[in-house]
Amino acid sequence: MKYINRWLVLLTLMFTSVAVQASWDEARATIEQASSQMMKVLENKALKAPEQSEALIAEIETILNPVVDFDYASKRVMGKYYNRVDEQQQQRFSNVFKDTMVRTYAKSLTGFDIVRYEVAPEGHPSPDADKQVVSVHVFASNGQQYTLVYYMLKQDSGWKLVNVLVDGINLRLNFKNQFADMVSRTNGDVKQVITDWKAAIASNGSKDS
Repeated sequence: MKYINRWLVLLTLMFTSVAVQASWDEARATIEQASSQMMKVLENKALKAPEQSEALIAEIETILNPVVDFDYASKRVMGKYYNRVDEQQQQRFSNVFKDTMVRTYAKSLTGFDIVRYEVAPEGHPSPDADKQVVSVHVFASNGQQYTLVYYMLKQDSGWKLVNVLVDGINLRLNFKNQFADMVSRTNGDVKQVITDWKAAIASNGSKDS
């Protein structure tokens, strides 16, 4: 009986490992496809001119739309303040957050001056097959290497990106801290923060550049 139990445990571990590997492969394929499309956009010389920044952002948004779960991410950014507003305000923030996230991500990618990328081999496997992490190394024209870490969540519609680390900077956590700080400075007026969000993030971005 003891040997049978050990065998069953080994079989369970084996099938779990296979399932996790299959999940990571699926998540990787999603990131690989998006990265390939992104590379083509970044290589487009017609979009590199400063006056073409809006066109570049529009192209990147088209690639990210089917991959990123902006509603999921925006809810986490709002954190404990999410339920302090109604559904209309929640969706309003999701829409404005989408714009700021796409712009921040696009600014980071163009700032790196990427010439090529490679998806990193699987690291420590996630024990949850529905959650996987995929890392991508990107290389700048000057030889500098940066790492993008994508946090993926499997949903009914496929694998979705719910967070990203851009060269060590956690975008979702960074936005969450900014949201909480803005709520504090407006004496808890979450609606006002939603109204001011886009301008505030744009202002912060201009200070960083």
